[in-house]
Amino acid sequence: MLLPKIVPTGDLFHRVVPYLYPRRGVAAGNLHPEPHARMVETGVRASDSPWVSLGGVPVRLMEADGALGEILDRAGSPEAPPLGVCSANLDHIRHFGAGSRWIGTLDPPGPVEWLTLIDGAPLATEARRLTSQIWPRLAGSDLIHPLLDGATTRGLRLGFLGGSEETQKLIARKFAAERPDLTVVGWWAPARSTLGDAASSRKLADEIRQAAPDVLVVGLGKPRQELWIAEYGHLTGAKVLLAFGAVVDFLAGHVRRAPVWASSHGLEWAWRLMLEPRRLARRYLVEGPEAYVKLRMASSRDTAAGGAVASPVAIGIDVVPEPVPSRRQGSFVPTTDRADVAVVVVTYNNADDVGPLVASLRKEAAAVRIKVVVADNSPDESTFLELSHHPDITAVRTGGNLGYAGGINAALSVAGEAGSYLILNPDLRVEPGALAAMLKRMNTQGAGMVVPVLLDNDASIYPSLRREPGVLRALGDAALGSHVKARPGWLSEMDFDPESYLHGHRVDWATGAALLISADAAKAVGEWDEQFFLYSEETDYCHRVRDAGFAIWFEPTARMWHARGGSGSSPQLTALMSVNRVRYAAKYLGRGRAMAFRGAVLAAEVARFNKPGHRDAALAVLSQRRWAALPQATRSRKAAMP
Repeated sequence: MLLPKIVPTGDLFHRVVPYLYPRRGVAAGNLHPEPHARMVETGVRASDSPWVSLGGVPVRLMEADGALGEILDRAGSPEAPPLGVCSANLDHIRHFGAGSRWIGTLDPPGPVEWLTLIDGAPLATEARRLTSQIWPRLAGSDLIHPLLDGATTRGLRLGFLGGSEETQKLIARKFAAERPDLTVVGWWAPARSTLGDAASSRKLADEIRQAAPDVLVVGLGKPRQELWIAEYGHLTGAKVLLAFGAVVDFLAGHVRRAPVWASSHGLEWAWRLMLEPRRLARRYLVEGPEAYVKLRMASSRDTAAGGAVASPVAIGIDVVPEPVPSRRQGSFVPTTDRADVAVVVVTYNNADDVGPLVASLRKEAAAVRIKVVVADNSPDESTFLELSHHPDITAVRTGGNLGYAGGINAALSVAGEAGSYLILNPDLRVEPGALAAMLKRMNTQGAGMVVPVLLDNDASIYPSLRREPGVLRALGDAALGSHVKARPGWLSEMDFDPESYLHGHRVDWATGAALLISADAAKAVGEWDEQFFLYSEETDYCHRVRDAGFAIWFEPTARMWHARGGSGSSPQLTALMSVNRVRYAAKYLGRGRAMAFRGAVLAAEVARFNKPGHRDAALAVLSQRRWAALPQATRSRKAAMP
C-alpha cells in the first residue's frame, strides 16, 4: 500500500515524521510523537553523527532530518564523489558483515562513498545499547517519499534501475497522477544476465549517464544492488545511488507495508514472511539467526569508522602502471632491475606450455614492468631448451624435482627486487590487462594477495575460490562433493556460487595456479612450506598471509585461461592430495579437530573407493607409515614425478 504523499512544504522534520514514526507508535499525519520517539530528533547534528560497527558493518547513526539533508545535498553537489545509500538490517549483515563473503567490498577506498543507515529492530536495539541513545530506523521504504518530495522541490532528476517493466510502468502512471512535477529521466529493467556481465553492465551504466539523473534508485535486491553500485555506480554519472531493494514494489503497491502494531514491536519480518513465505522463509528462519549472532558478537562503538570514509581526492583514482617506454615493447626486464611484477613459474615437463604462456606475458609487458623467472623441475632437457628461446627469461635448473613449493622458493631466491610476485602455473594463458587489473586492486585495497578468474578451455569459470578448511566443510565435501552446489558455505570448502566470481571481494584462499603477492606480504610470510611438496602448499601460504595481517582479494576483471592437469595424475598423487590436507589440519587445527578432520578426509576417500587412486588415498590417510612412499622432493636429475 502506498503511503500518502506529503506536500513538500514547511521544515524537513514535519515533512518526514509521518513516514518515519509509525514504527514508534505515531500514526501518519500526527506530528506529535511520543516522548521516547522525540528523543531521536534532539541529540546529534548530522555533521557530528557517530559511527558504530554493527555485526562488522560500519553504520552511521543519523537522525531523519540529517540523513535526508545529507542525501539531497549530495545529489545537488557536482564536485563531490557519488554517494551510495543503503539501510542495514540482518540480511545486510549476513551479506556484508563479519565473516561474510562480501565483507569490505563497500569500504573505502572506492569510487563510491557509502552511507549505511539503520534498518531493522535488532540493529536499532544494538545501536541503542552501544550509545545509550535511541536512533530512528531509516529504511529505504521510509525514506523514499520524503526524498521524492525533496527532489521535486530542488528540481533534481531521477532514474529508476530495477524491477520489472510492468512494475515500472505502474509507478510511472502513479507518478503522473500524484507527482506531476517530479522529473524522471529514465527507467531501466535489465536482465540478470546483463548485471552479471562486466561489458553489459558498463554499457548499461553509460546509457544511464546519457540520461543524466542526479539520483538513481536501484532496486536489484541485496546484495546485487550494493555490489553493482560499488563497481559501476560511478560510471552512471548519478550523484546519489539509493540501494533501496524492494522500494519499487512498495511504490507500485505490490507489497503492503506492515501495520503500525507490527512495526512498533519489531515484527515486520513476521508480516513479510506471512505475505511471501516461499521467498523469505530461508532468509528469516535460517539465515536470520546466524546474522543475529554476528550482530551480538561483532558490534562495537567504532568512532574511527567515520574517518575511514575516503576523501573526495582519493576516490576513483586508477592505480595502473604507466607504459614502459625505455625497453622494447614485449620484453622482460632482467632480475637485476626492479620490476612491477616478478613472474615466478615452476615447470615439470612443460615444453609445450611455456611458449603460449610467455607470449601472453609479453603483451602485458607493454604496460607493466615484468621480469620472468622459471624454476625447472623437469627430468629431461626439453622444457629448459624451450626456455632458452627466450633470452630475457631467467631459467633455473633446480637439480631435481623440488615440488611446487620448493620450485617457487628456488625461483624467488634469484628473482630480485619487485613490487609484487606473481606465481603462475605453466599451463596458463594471461588475458590482456589482467596484471594491470590485479595491481590496481592490490594498490587500491592495500591487499597482500590478489587472485584472478580462471577459465577452462570451454570458457566456463573454474570455481577456484576456497574457504578455510574445517571439519564441517570436510564432512560436507565428503558427503556431497561437487553435488548440491547451493549448500551453505560452512558445508563446503569450494565456493560454487556463480555470483562470487562476478564481483571483487575478500577470500580465504584460492587455488595456486595464479597468485599475485605484494612484496610486503612476501617479506612478512617468508618461504613456502616445502613439507607439502604439491597440493595444500597454497592453502598454507594463504593462511600465513592472513595471519600476517594481509587481506586476499579476488579480482573479477583479471582473467586467465587454465588448461589444468599440468601436474599429471596417478594414484600416488591422489593419495598425496589427501595426505597434505591432513598435514595442513595437523598444522593449524589442533589435535582434536585435526583428528576429526582426518576422519572426514578418510570418509571422502572411502566413499569414492571404486574410483582410481582413492583406495591408495584411503590407505595413506589411515597409515602415516605410507607417507614416506609418496612423492617428495628429490635432488637427482633422474628423479621423476609419478
